[in-house]
Amino acid sequence: MGKDRKHMKKVREKRIKSVGRQVEKHEDKIEKEKGRLDTTKAYWRKEIDEKFSKQIEEDEEYLGEN
Repeated sequence: MGKDRKHMKKVREKRIKSVGRQVEKHEDKIEKEKGRLDTTKAYWRKEIDEKFSKQIEEDEEYLGEN
């Protein structure tokens, strides 16, 4: 049972890092690129706010509990 928790902790830590990098990429796009019809700056901001921030919060909460 301890092995599963240890593995999940590693997975969550890696996911937090990778999602953080993805957020950086999106923020870079917001600053540097001109929006298009399907990928506007608002789209990138919405994706950061809804998907990535939520995922990081869930993973940090899990790590805080265990």
